[in-house]
Amino acid sequence: MTILEFLTLVPEEIANAEITSTRKPQITQELKDSISLVLATLSSALIDDRIGYTSQQRSLHALQSWIQYGIELEIIYPLLHQCMLFLGNEQLFSSATDVLLEAMQQPSYLKYETFRNDLLNCLTSDGMKAKFIQCIEDGNDDEGALIAKLVTGFGEAFTDFVAAQLADVKVKLLLDMMMQLTDFPGSFPGDQEVSDIPLNFWYMLQETLFDEGIVPVRGEQQRTWIRQCGETGLLLYRRLVIVLKKKSMFPDDCTWNSWQKDIIVLLNRWHMEPSVSRELEAALFTLKSISEEIPSNEPESIRRFFGPEILERFPRDADIRLQYTMILVIGSLAEWLKVHPDYLPAVMNYLVPCLSIPRLSLPAASSFSDICDTCRESLTSELDNLMHVYNSMANSVVESVAGVIQVLPPEAAISPLMALIGDILQGVGKALSTANQNPEAGRRYILVQLNYLSACCRGIQSPNDDYQSLSARNNMYDFFASGHLAAIYINVDGVREIISAIREFTQRIVTYWQADEEVMKAVSVFIESGIRSTSPLLTLQFDELTTLVTTCYSVAPFACWLHTSALIMTVYGGAQDNHIRLRDMLGALTEKTLSFISRTEGKRTG
Repeated sequence: MTILEFLTLVPEEIANAEITSTRKPQITQELKDSISLVLATLSSALIDDRIGYTSQQRSLHALQSWIQYGIELEIIYPLLHQCMLFLGNEQLFSSATDVLLEAMQQPSYLKYETFRNDLLNCLTSDGMKAKFIQCIEDGNDDEGALIAKLVTGFGEAFTDFVAAQLADVKVKLLLDMMMQLTDFPGSFPGDQEVSDIPLNFWYMLQETLFDEGIVPVRGEQQRTWIRQCGETGLLLYRRLVIVLKKKSMFPDDCTWNSWQKDIIVLLNRWHMEPSVSRELEAALFTLKSISEEIPSNEPESIRRFFGPEILERFPRDADIRLQYTMILVIGSLAEWLKVHPDYLPAVMNYLVPCLSIPRLSLPAASSFSDICDTCRESLTSELDNLMHVYNSMANSVVESVAGVIQVLPPEAAISPLMALIGDILQGVGKALSTANQNPEAGRRYILVQLNYLSACCRGIQSPNDDYQSLSARNNMYDFFASGHLAAIYINVDGVREIISAIREFTQRIVTYWQADEEVMKAVSVFIESGIRSTSPLLTLQFDELTTLVTTCYSVAPFACWLHTSALIMTVYGGAQDNHIRLRDMLGALTEKTLSFISRTEGKRTG
């Protein structure tokens, strides 16, 4: 027993030890010279049944250690073949599996066809089939996990071979075992993990089938064997889709009640819903899982989804979990909707009411934003309808509606933009009034409205702004800072009132919450977002900006004002007329900062 433990530790310690470059070749040679003795010792221990299963298990552990060290396959293969025979032994099955898995992870072993073919014969033998059938019937998680690791390990190690021999009887049998393990009894999120083990292999095989041209099947253009493999692959993955959809279903009550308490707490909010729609919810979840791979020009299936067969028939009173999943699926297909804008009205008619349902507002806002951001050019005709749902909009949705406005020509964009800003400013006014009676409620409300204003500013920024060159961006800033844009808009009805309201409300906010860092940070973010949007509607005049930053920083030197001042210097610094005010602002900020640092250092010294 001591010898076996020593043989296990030697290669592990040599691999991890820090050995000098002059000493390492000598030790490596000594190990190489002793390999025959080591293998003879291990072989004797494995063949001799009299020493007991514990010693044989230790011998297999030692063998695994030497495989990790990098011993050549030709030398060790007789012992690997013995490990294949041990798979029929209940006591040695786990240890033998670990050895074979280690061998399949050695790149130098994978070029040997004899090793591969013997493994395939072993895994599809009558003895292994009987063990597998018994495991499935008993629902034995531990043994199922070992078999899954073994057959999946073979599949991942020899994926190219499996793909090229997909129509072979033994390969089909191996894949059938893997399919049943993917469909192993139980729900792998809660009471077993066997089903999760083969998933990566299915991905690898799918990629290989496409890379090697085995699928799609092209009829007479392919050789007979390749066509047969492709047809087998299509049948296999159709079956896999059914299995994965089934495994995605929410558990029944009996299974649910058997789960551990922490998992139940995590998912409990969903389990309160009726279970009659579990299969449909699983199908929708499956569709969402592959939505990124659906081409935007897909001609038939997604049309059916958005048409009278599914979306137009979808019940408004379905349980929350089912509606939640449907909303997520719709958002995930935004790229398809961009190419098929005829379906957008029906989609928006479904999504917009969900924004006002508390338990659906989060996914609805996310999907609404994804669709608005992706399909903004096609949604301009729906802008009036989008504006009417402002009261139930989340922050991201405000940004998305503003994004739709952004694609309009300036003369067409001004009216809906003013309406959107006007609605938000009404909220700001209510928040300020509330603060007089209930300061805490007013504070929460004003933060929400400031976030809406910032979101509006971000939305009307062109998505191309991030890809502009530095010179192009500076030219845009110079044009904005020159005041030419403001001159264009100033004579439009209502613009002066909007600009005046923003000036007044900003001043009232900083006066009321000047010492509140969170509110001041929200104000500074709004100011910066307004500047970046280059919209005169959402930006204070230059003189007002510098005065506001200087005053606020002198009262409460929050770091956010330094960040805002840096952006002001960047945007307005190109105009010669602005240099004096920028110099004065920079001087006041520097003086305050140095004073603050000196006072802090003085306290530390004291």
